[in-house]
Amino acid sequence: MFPNSRSLKQVNSQRGFLLPLALFIIVVMGVLALTISRTATQSQTAVVQEFISLQSFYAAESGAQRGMKALFLDVNGRQAADAACLAMNLNPDYSGIEGLSACTVAVDCTCRYQNGSDCTPANATNYSPLAPADVLKSFYTVTSVGTCGEREYRAERSIQVGAFLEQEDD
Repeated sequence: MFPNSRSLKQVNSQRGFLLPLALFIIVVMGVLALTISRTATQSQTAVVQEFISLQSFYAAESGAQRGMKALFLDVNGRQAADAACLAMNLNPDYSGIEGLSACTVAVDCTCRYQNGSDCTPANATNYSPLAPADVLKSFYTVTSVGTCGEREYRAERSIQVGAFLEQEDD
C-alpha cells in the first residue's frame, strides 16, 4: 500500500513544473500583445500623417491655381500681370471647404524679365514695342505653401509654378 521510493522521487521531481511554464507563456503573450499594440498605434499615426500630408499638398496646389488665376485671368496685359505678381500676397480662406478647413495657404509671386532683372511695371517703356528685346518677356514664379494640422500631426507642402508672358505686338 505504501508507494515505493521510486514513484515518490518521480512525483517530487515533477512538482512545480507547470508554474514556470505558465509564467513563460504569460510573459511571451504579454510581449506579443505589447508588440502588436505598438505596431497598431504606429500604423494609425502613419495613416493620419499621410492624410494630413496629402491634404496640405492639395491646399498648396489649390493656392497655386488661385495665384495663376490672379496673374492671367484677372488682368489685361503684361504690365498689369507684372504688377499683379509683385502685389500678390494671397491667403485663401478654406474654412468652409470640407477637407481643407484645417489648412492655411500663403501664395506669393516673383517676376523677372528675360534678362534676369526684377520686373518694374511702373516703367512703361519696358512694355512698349521699342523696349529692348531682353525685357519683352516676363517670367513668373508662383509659390504656394499649404500647411495643415497641428503639433506632431502637422504637414507643410510647397509648390512652385512657373509661367511666362511675352510682349504682344500692338
